[in-house]
Amino acid sequence: MVTLDRIYRKFGEAHVRLVLTTIREAGNNLLLMDESGFWMVSDMVRACQGIIERDASAWLETWDMIPGGELQFVAQELRSVVPTRFALGGMVYERLFRRFGPNSDQLDMLDDRRRMT
Repeated sequence: MVTLDRIYRKFGEAHVRLVLTTIREAGNNLLLMDESGFWMVSDMVRACQGIIERDASAWLETWDMIPGGELQFVAQELRSVVPTRFALGGMVYERLFRRFGPNSDQLDMLDDRRRMT
C-alpha cells in the first residue's frame, strides 16, 4: 500500500510494525485501515511513544476499546473543513489522554468514557 510505504520511508520499519500491530492486535479498529487511519495511528504512535514503552499491553487494550470505526465515520463529517486524519486523531488522542494522562486515576462522574480504564 502506498500509504504504508510513505510512512515506512519517513519513520522506518520499527514504526510501521508498531502502527500495524496497534491496528491488527486491537481488533476493534479494523475499519481504520485506510490512508487517514494509517496516518492517524502513526501520529498517535509518535505522540505516545512513552506510553507504549511503559505499557504496550495497556496501549493495545485501550485501542481495542476505542470505537475507531465509529470515530472515523464522525470525523468524515468534517472532511470539507478539517482533514479526516486530524479530526480523527484529536478524538482518539482525547481518549488516550483520559486513559494515560495525569488525571487518569480520577473519575469524572459526567463522562461515560471513563469506563475505559
